[in-house]
Amino acid sequence: MELPVDRWAGAVEERAKHVPLQYILGSQPFGELNIKCRPGVLIPRNETEEWCERLKEVVEKIPDKVSVVDYCTGTGCVALSMATLSNVEKITAFDIDESALRLARENLKLNKDLLQTPVSFEKGNLLQEKHPKLAATLLLSNPPYIPEKDFNLQGGVEQSVLLYEPRSALVGDLEFYTALAELLRTGSFKAFVFEIGYREQALHTKKLLPAWTCGIRTDSHGNVRNVVGWQQEWNALRSMCDELL
Repeated sequence: MELPVDRWAGAVEERAKHVPLQYILGSQPFGELNIKCRPGVLIPRNETEEWCERLKEVVEKIPDKVSVVDYCTGTGCVALSMATLSNVEKITAFDIDESALRLARENLKLNKDLLQTPVSFEKGNLLQEKHPKLAATLLLSNPPYIPEKDFNLQGGVEQSVLLYEPRSALVGDLEFYTALAELLRTGSFKAFVFEIGYREQALHTKKLLPAWTCGIRTDSHGNVRNVVGWQQEWNALRSMCDELL
């Protein structure tokens, strides 16, 4: 997206104050989608786009119809990206933040011509005491995963993130993976992919799901990025993993 000439000077000033470029431009590409961005909602990351595109390569080869639940959906980027596949029949995406849900619904309208299936954005608190009993093929999530102690420059978090992106979408740890594992135990799913930032989060998830086959995926920079799990009939997800747990 290009800024009008009359906004150039202001944009330069904003960047000098570490305002994220995506907030200035108002959008971020995500695969073939154009995702609206605005302050208060987490900006989609290239690392998330990378694993989502890899997952889609696996899913589009599955002969059966696939349904998806996406927790902590934010801008809706993952849910909407999955909705571009012809064999995905239903997607339900949850977020606790009303501003994120409003933006996700705007992104649904913006990208509607690229979507093959309906997407529903609903309010949902992943950390609530009683979890809903959900049923779908895939459970996806990019939860907050930066521990409090690492949410600083020394922990590798960029200044623009610390100053401008929503802390509630970034700071978290094992409690989110405990809650996701509970969704898997109480619901009916065949596979899952969760974004992570630390190996300990993958090991914790596997410990809570002893009956599942699980693995770790590293991203193109060699960083631990996903814990992936599946039941036997979804063994195709093994190709996403660099290491089995």
